[in-house]
Amino acid sequence: MPRPDAMTQLSPTFPPPFDRRHLSQGQKAAVIVRLLINGGADPGIRHLPKEQQRRLVRDMASLRFVDRDTLAATVAEFASELDSIALHFPREIDRVLATLDGSLSLDVVEGLIAEVGGDVGALGDAAWDTIGLLDEDVILDLMSGETPEICAIILSKLPAAKAASLIGQLEKEQSEAVAAAFSRTEDVTPEAVSRIGNALGRQSDSRAQPAFETAAVTRVANILNLATSAVRQALLDRLEATDPGFAARVRKTVFSFENIPQRLDPRDAPRVLRGVDNAVLVTALAGANAAQAKVGEFLLSAISSRLADQIREDIGNAGKVTSDQAEEAMAEIVTAIRTLEESGELSLLVQEDSAE
Repeated sequence: MPRPDAMTQLSPTFPPPFDRRHLSQGQKAAVIVRLLINGGADPGIRHLPKEQQRRLVRDMASLRFVDRDTLAATVAEFASELDSIALHFPREIDRVLATLDGSLSLDVVEGLIAEVGGDVGALGDAAWDTIGLLDEDVILDLMSGETPEICAIILSKLPAAKAASLIGQLEKEQSEAVAAAFSRTEDVTPEAVSRIGNALGRQSDSRAQPAFETAAVTRVANILNLATSAVRQALLDRLEATDPGFAARVRKTVFSFENIPQRLDPRDAPRVLRGVDNAVLVTALAGANAAQAKVGEFLLSAISSRLADQIREDIGNAGKVTSDQAEEAMAEIVTAIRTLEESGELSLLVQEDSAE
């Protein structure tokens, strides 16, 4: 028999990629978590119960290779389930009690807290910690409809510097009334202070909480911004087939390399390119596919013809660029644009429905 080739003997044998139909719910969750972590996002798994964290690690370890079609299908399923959720209930007793504060009798609240080994004032303490992190204008708004005694309690629970700043912003009559009310708060019970904190916390939460549909669109768009162009397009196509309305909202929120001509003002292009290494730009444009070629034309048309010609020459001499190298370079350009947007140095254009 002929001797097997040595390299063939040394070649690793990779397991076949997973079929989405064979992925468990835990493995699908592991896929989403890995995608978020790879993109630099924090999925907050440290807040899960310890057993769920262990199960997630085991499910992640059971996965070796997941192909792009399976990844796109898994994210599409996740997006569909996310958009269909109408209500979310916390699983922790203390958070449920915070939601129902004022609707339950104190003895029931105390009994439930004791069951989970908590402390009656724990809910109020958590609420006051949250209130202390609010902006001063939000706290002033909360105080506007309260009695002087309640305002005195609020200021007493805040850091002294913040309390001093707030009382200095009150109208003269209100600040004098609040100062006089401090003496009437000496006999207030811890339970009363806890209830006040919970009530104020609910008020601030109800003002800040957005509609979930918008949050669902944003979350899916953030995932797609981190995905490769092939996965992103595959997922958008699947969403288009199952829920065209949701897909349209996602397309308007997503900002990827392909969206640059529609979302970036040409006058801002030179500023963006000054913050991008020339080698990164050349790699991105040299590896662009036919659908992405218009992005290169858009960027080069916004700079001087001499510099554009030099970059075209560098692209011609770049040689073969792999899809992974191109994707990485494109992601750097998108990150540069996002950084300028977050710093207020540019504003992305709103994509009109007709341009979708």
